[in-house]
Amino acid sequence: MARAVHARLAESGIAFADAPVARARWKAARRGELSVMVGADAALFARIEPLLRYIGSDVTLCGGVGCGQVVKLVNNALVFENTVAVAEMVVLAQRAGVEPAMLVEAVSKGSGDSFVLRNHAKKAMLPREFPKGGFPPEYALKDIDYVMELAQQTGTSVPVTGLARRYYEASIANGLGGRYFPAVIEVVDKNRGPSK
Repeated sequence: MARAVHARLAESGIAFADAPVARARWKAARRGELSVMVGADAALFARIEPLLRYIGSDVTLCGGVGCGQVVKLVNNALVFENTVAVAEMVVLAQRAGVEPAMLVEAVSKGSGDSFVLRNHAKKAMLPREFPKGGFPPEYALKDIDYVMELAQQTGTSVPVTGLARRYYEASIANGLGGRYFPAVIEVVDKNRGPSK
């Protein structure tokens, strides 16, 4: 879509870039520490990068127009998929006798470390606090649907993304709609995830 808009604007002499952002909007945005993923030609990127540095500590040229959005969607899909994987492993380890906080601390020092483990697991999954007003499973599904559409357009098989999608659908079906998306651990813990 960004490429189609770009083509129409270019006909009128208007330059266009896509520049979605990542990181916690309520904290990083206020500090000017967003990660900005830019899709633009090199000349336009050189012109707009100084402006984007006001909101982002990391500004990355990802390729031509549309590539910023692709990278943003991949980023989000990885977060949602990793969140489901972390939820499963926290529940598994707890049922096997490992205290969840100890698990998260130990794994965060090893090769299984991730942003999701250090943030979503520590701050939401361990205390089992999933407030309304955070990023809910409905938003996760919106982004996952865009990834699935992109996969279809490019002829790419993404079964892990499809599995994550079913977990977030199960979250909503189990009364967790509108709550912070790491609440997917409740679905895992109650064995109410997607059927095999």
